[in-house]
Amino acid sequence: MQQNFAGLFSEKVLIAIVNALHGHFAGFVALLLCAVLLVWSFKRVGLPPILAYLLTGLVASGYGWMDNSHEIHLIAELGIVFLLFSLGLEFSIPKLMAMRSVVFGLGSTQVILSIFLVTVILFKVGLAWSESLIIACIVALSSTAVVVKIMKENGMLNLRKGQLAVGVLLFQDIAVVPMLIVFPLMAQTDNQVLVGALVLALAKGAFVCMLLWAIGKWVLPKVFNEVALARTDELFVLTTLVVALCAGALTYAFGLSMALGAFLAGMMLGESQYRHQLEAEIRPFRDILMGLFFVTVGMQLDVGYVINSFFYILGAMALLLVTKLAIVYVSAQLMGERKKDAFASGVMLWQMGEFGFVLVALAGKHHLLEPNVASFLLALGVISMALTPYLIGQTDRLLELFKLDTEHKSDMSNSGFKDPTIKDHVVIFGYARVGKRLPDF
Repeated sequence: MQQNFAGLFSEKVLIAIVNALHGHFAGFVALLLCAVLLVWSFKRVGLPPILAYLLTGLVASGYGWMDNSHEIHLIAELGIVFLLFSLGLEFSIPKLMAMRSVVFGLGSTQVILSIFLVTVILFKVGLAWSESLIIACIVALSSTAVVVKIMKENGMLNLRKGQLAVGVLLFQDIAVVPMLIVFPLMAQTDNQVLVGALVLALAKGAFVCMLLWAIGKWVLPKVFNEVALARTDELFVLTTLVVALCAGALTYAFGLSMALGAFLAGMMLGESQYRHQLEAEIRPFRDILMGLFFVTVGMQLDVGYVINSFFYILGAMALLLVTKLAIVYVSAQLMGERKKDAFASGVMLWQMGEFGFVLVALAGKHHLLEPNVASFLLALGVISMALTPYLIGQTDRLLELFKLDTEHKSDMSNSGFKDPTIKDHVVIFGYARVGKRLPDF
């Protein structure tokens, strides 16, 4: 009997994780059992699985089931790579170009204004300007992993509020690159070195994007055509995994994020006829590894520190929520977006992101942040990510509370559904893969 490749690959992933745990097999089994029970319990009461994974990491850290090893974080980062690859499948080049005003307009406005306002606030509080700038860069980023996963689960990607959020997240992923370069250089005093490094990073980024675009346009279609002719599911899955990982490895080799390369590869393949099969094949690996990523995020939370600094963390979260939501809301309004879409996208993007943890570790390594400040930011990031699914679920109530849902009612009253001139027509709800074919019959 031919062994299913998906099962074989999952087994190899499990073996790699167990080896990375250096013999802590019993602890890992306990972690998996805890994750299964918590995800089942949370789904039964209507709570998102992300919270279950975060709580699993918290429990695992408290009982010492896992060591916070580099290997585990590396494996968990693969979940982000596959997430961005599947997100790239949703966006073709023409669609991205149509969103350029959102990506480079709203996205750049959100990042720049967030950094500026938070830097000024922290500097007025009494922090040094360099430390204020570093913290501002960290909190200006939102969580692609949390937001995109929630949007995919709730079918928000094709809604306008989802497109606004994704556009901002894409620019934030691009903005991570200069931050990763600037942080180590801020420990130096030579400004010429800093400027030169930024110019070099921009040049490398442009080159690798053009390289991936060329590969995706002329090489990958031929590769997948040959793979499809073999009519082997295992080979198709293997090729998909290799493409996603190689794209991430290429951008990583040039000093960029692995997630950016995976997104570009997915976007190139999003224009091919294999888009839907690619998304179906990558989903199991993406979901499992994403769960492991959120477990590692939960492991970083120090419960004792959170209890001692609870009110300070609560105040910082309130400030973060108001600042980022206001920036996104006002900026989107100035671009002509509807109030409810601008507000909803702001609710999606208020939290601190997963790349913030990477930047905190990098800043601590170069002694740019004090240990207590780093712990505070980690707690702020984990708790804000945990609260995001709940706040997104309460968006409609918040719109009613702030009376921002009146546009929807007026739009429905003026819609074509009540137009007496329209007769013998058919309304298609869900103009996706199947819906697009219905008018041809």
